Amino acid sequence: MDLDSNRNYIFGYHPHGIGSFSALGNFGTDATHFSILFPNIRPHLMLLRMQFFNPFTRDILLGSGACCVSRNSCEYLLSGKCGRGNALVIIIGGQREVILSRNDTMILYLKTRKGFIQLTLKYGASIVPVISFGENELYKRHTFFGLIPNCVPWGQFILGLLPLRHPVTTVVGKPIHVVQIDHPTSNDINQLHNEYLQAVEQLFVENKNKYGLGHVKLEII
Repeated sequence: MDLDSNRNYIFGYHPHGIGSFSALGNFGTDATHFSILFPNIRPHLMLLRMQFFNPFTRDILLGSGACCVSRNSCEYLLSGKCGRGNALVIIIGGQREVILSRNDTMILYLKTRKGFIQLTLKYGASIVPVISFGENELYKRHTFFGLIPNCVPWGQFILGLLPLRHPVTTVVGKPIHVVQIDHPTSNDINQLHNEYLQAVEQLFVENKNKYGLGHVKLEII
């Protein structure tokens, strides 16, 4: 799939998982040949501001093209002030999905997340759904003495910190091109948001069997 380098993009990444490993690997490095698959497109993994507080990790993240997921940063990249061909990779569900996610159900916290839709319309960017199949399966979920359900991740070895050996395949969907609206109304935002939800669901249904997750259900909340 070719992406026009004269446009800017918002990649809506799903799901968050425990560590968003595939987001870091695919869009924070060129390990999976992003530059070959999408020539002249510059990915910017958008992260929480706190991720940049540590001076050592800050330099690594900035060197990889990562940016703070603040509104100011997003608007600067989308405005064209630093050129075209920017792809803002936003993990839409955020940290809420860490607790919500389960191994048998891909739960996406998405119905009330509309800020990225407003930015898409305001700057006439294209929005691209992205799903990493297998991200949730990198850790098993366990209860803590039966009291706190579904929020204790467990991976490999004694401490369980390392992720399990499980294939993860990231699928980039078709871009949804929009016409720029300087002041989008609630109706404009809701209409595009519904179109995006349908695109995410379609991307999931079309690919889950291909990557060994035929038993997994999708739930958007």
